[in-house]
Amino acid sequence: AVSFLSDNIWHVANFLDIERVRGALEDLCEPLHDVFGWADMQAADRMPELGDRRTYGWYATHTVRALAHHKLGMRSLGAWRLSGNHARNGELWLTDGQYRARVLHALSEKQVPPPGLNVARCAYYRNPPLALFPAPLFGPVNDRLLLLWRIDPESHEVVFRVVRPIGDWKWGDHALTDLDFILPQTAVDLHQLQFLPTDEGLELDIPAVEGGAEDAAG
Repeated sequence: AVSFLSDNIWHVANFLDIERVRGALEDLCEPLHDVFGWADMQAADRMPELGDRRTYGWYATHTVRALAHHKLGMRSLGAWRLSGNHARNGELWLTDGQYRARVLHALSEKQVPPPGLNVARCAYYRNPPLALFPAPLFGPVNDRLLLLWRIDPESHEVVFRVVRPIGDWKWGDHALTDLDFILPQTAVDLHQLQFLPTDEGLELDIPAVEGGAEDAAG
């Protein structure tokens, strides 16, 4: 079993809410990992001169995001589709008609980008806590999610982290979230992933699999 991140998701009593979020994301596992992996390799192959991530990392982030947005527009995403305006600071947003997801670049594996001072982004971050407000019986659940992506500069491994924010915070402060887990590379692994409540947090029991497994715009 592997324990991931957030120390504040143990109190989410309604695991049916977690199950519905997981089910909604199954269509995105393979496309997101495939497309971002492809985009990273394309950027590296076409512009090897900009391989110095310390100097040109910002440009690599924008390039990978732009290539990924282009490719996702050509892929089947199940119930999901692109939304937002990519010309506006590289927005990469997704929706399936009920859920909304903003795909943001994270600078580290622990960081969750805060909303900043933008009023619309702050409103997006203010989901009602699942523990206090379970899903409505009728109408869309309307969860607003963050899909945080990082690519290891050495291994080129793509990692996505799913976060459900429930408030706003400043850089360096503790992120306010009630759902926080790593998105597996396949829908099968996501379906088999088990959420185990513990005293220290929410433990994710991931089945064993053979083989190896800047900015916040987007």
